[in-house]
Amino acid sequence: MPEIRRKEMEFLSTEVNSWTEAGIITPEQSAEILSQYDVKPGNLRAVMLTAGAVLLGLGAVSFLLAHWHEIDKTLRAAVIAGSYLASLSAYFVIGRETKAGKSFLILSGLVFGGGMYLITRMYDIPLTLGEFLGIWAAVLLLKSAITRDEWLMYLAQAVSLAWLHETGAVNTLALYFVRTARVPVTEFFAAWPAFLLVGALWLVWAGTKDRPAFMMCVMITALLFASRMSLCFGGTWTLIILAVTGAVMSFMKKFPDAEIMGLLMLGMSGLLLTWPMFWRGNEFASYRDILPVVNAVIVAGIMLVNIWRGHSGIGAVFFVLLAARYFFDHLFGYLPKAWGFTLTGIIFVVLGLSFGRVRKFLGK
Repeated sequence: MPEIRRKEMEFLSTEVNSWTEAGIITPEQSAEILSQYDVKPGNLRAVMLTAGAVLLGLGAVSFLLAHWHEIDKTLRAAVIAGSYLASLSAYFVIGRETKAGKSFLILSGLVFGGGMYLITRMYDIPLTLGEFLGIWAAVLLLKSAITRDEWLMYLAQAVSLAWLHETGAVNTLALYFVRTARVPVTEFFAAWPAFLLVGALWLVWAGTKDRPAFMMCVMITALLFASRMSLCFGGTWTLIILAVTGAVMSFMKKFPDAEIMGLLMLGMSGLLLTWPMFWRGNEFASYRDILPVVNAVIVAGIMLVNIWRGHSGIGAVFFVLLAARYFFDHLFGYLPKAWGFTLTGIIFVVLGLSFGRVRKFLGK
């Protein structure tokens, strides 16, 4: 018999009683429906046990840290290895599907990274930060592939992103926007280990099919390709390619998550391209004043289309940002502040009401 939370049971009871009063179902059917579910027992005991285990663990860690340098190196290494094995064993003993079990799995991943860092320092093992993050990411990805745990996948993605940034495969895009020199296109795949790592991330994700992990994989992939493209083609063409890719993704009806990521890519890159400073290069010199406006019109139009298609949240945010960007840049400076804020509020309210009425008229 399925178990549901107490609040869910109360909601179900209220709904079933209203159906009974409306004559939709009989009292006997109402009782039969409610008898199909059990209320989940309170988890206070589990919370108390988990809290006690965490406090005991923190006490042991605090004691070890206070006397760390007084302990023999071999014993220190044994403590680290024992902590890792204990946390990993707890994951299998408590249960893979329980929250407590997942917590111990994450703990084992953190202990491995911290323990590896401490051991390399204790025994003077030459290991750069990039090599350390690479080994840690590889181990986390292997464990994620075996356990198919989404939380461990999140940790692996975070460490992988740190490694990509440390090795320079992913870098701050703003630094490349001001670069005038470009490297040969053959250098695009020079950071081949980074592409292997991103490929591994996607393979591990395929075993979990987790939505947040998918979003993170798309973001990491976009950052890697954007970083490499900005080196080879410059920041302007990189933003244009990202905007076009995002626009195409935003209309992929069969892949709702890809639609959302496409809207985000289009919105962020399109918003940057509304500033003339991002249209660098001799090929844009003659049209530097008109191209940002044309870009803004196209992006605003795509956002309006997506609002009518149901993506009202993201679409409206970027449409408002585009409107505010031009309003504050060209008009706000000529108005008193009180009138400026008032007019801005009126515009946004009218836009919000208009979107609602149009979507209601179209039956969206």
